[in-house]
Amino acid sequence: MFESRRHIQDVNAGYSAEAQAQFKAQHDQIAQAAADLMQVGTSVDAEEVQAVIARHYEFIKQFWTPSRLAYKSLALTYVLDDSFKSTYESFAPGLASYIKRAIDIWADQNLD
Repeated sequence: MFESRRHIQDVNAGYSAEAQAQFKAQHDQIAQAAADLMQVGTSVDAEEVQAVIARHYEFIKQFWTPSRLAYKSLALTYVLDDSFKSTYESFAPGLASYIKRAIDIWADQNLD
């Protein structure tokens, strides 16, 4: 149903090791910020969380510019695809679902 790991590896091969490290660092900063907010009980619709999601959307736009439906679909993969889910859950248990719910709100409020 989702992209194969091999396809993802092929896409990543197009970027230098330095670029891949930079993308990972950007992503990890965003994920950690979301995890920190989640762990102190911040609601997904709170301004601070929505600001983190805005940063996430800008991060994603380095690769493609998703519509509201596409961005929400990406968020759904964070809870359905084990590779994505395990990445987010490594920051904090429940983070994949937390980010998905926050993206749903942000996308509805900010994208056509």
